[in-house]
Amino acid sequence: HCGNHHYSKKCRDYLIKKYGFLEVFLTTSCTTALEMGVLLCNIKPGDEVILPSYTFSSTANAFVLRGGIPVFCEINKATMNIDPQKIEALITDKTKLIMPIDYAGIPCDINKIKKIADKYKIPILQDSAQSFHSFHDTNEVCGAVPSLATYSFHETKNINCGEGGALIINDPALIERAHFLQEKGTDRSLVLKGLKNKYSWVDIGSSFLLSDILAAMLFDQIKNAEKTNKLRSIVTKAYYELFSPYSE
Repeated sequence: HCGNHHYSKKCRDYLIKKYGFLEVFLTTSCTTALEMGVLLCNIKPGDEVILPSYTFSSTANAFVLRGGIPVFCEINKATMNIDPQKIEALITDKTKLIMPIDYAGIPCDINKIKKIADKYKIPILQDSAQSFHSFHDTNEVCGAVPSLATYSFHETKNINCGEGGALIINDPALIERAHFLQEKGTDRSLVLKGLKNKYSWVDIGSSFLLSDILAAMLFDQIKNAEKTNKLRSIVTKAYYELFSPYSE
């Protein structure tokens, strides 16, 4: 019933096939997925990370735990997401990561952010905690554009397994090390692939693994994401109809 077994693999394979991600790691929460992503980005003490001034504590904690320094960027009040036009002025030679979020499932302007990040060769870790099965205006699913992104499957999210998360990786150069980090900094993944006969400690890491019991709960829900969204849309429409007279 531990991580990376039958249902974890079913979730991973489904998400890759459905949304076109390069690799998916199921984690104990979106918080630990962010921490795992920050480790992959090699954030060190004194490194600056740009993030929106309006976000959840986990976005900042993930790199503050590594000694990173938060640099808060103003948000666009229409979307509550980071304002791409304000990012470039905050970039210094200490900037090592940009961490936008998709507030309340509303996608950030990831393509504008990526143009800036690519210009300065800065990686992006997109906090898509609330935006599983949300899409950018380019019809790309949230999490598919940057090299790293995260989801939350906490009980407060549309799709949940009580506590859970995922780290999405779209850069092939990061995948092998991600396996090491997820397995407590060991190269156990190479043993499972038959490339080594015993594993050893090769990196820093932690137990970033979702229980397979929770993955079983999750698998049935991710398969029904469209159905869930349609049902929630009925409720949303009812709220709009109820409150629009007061708004007007």
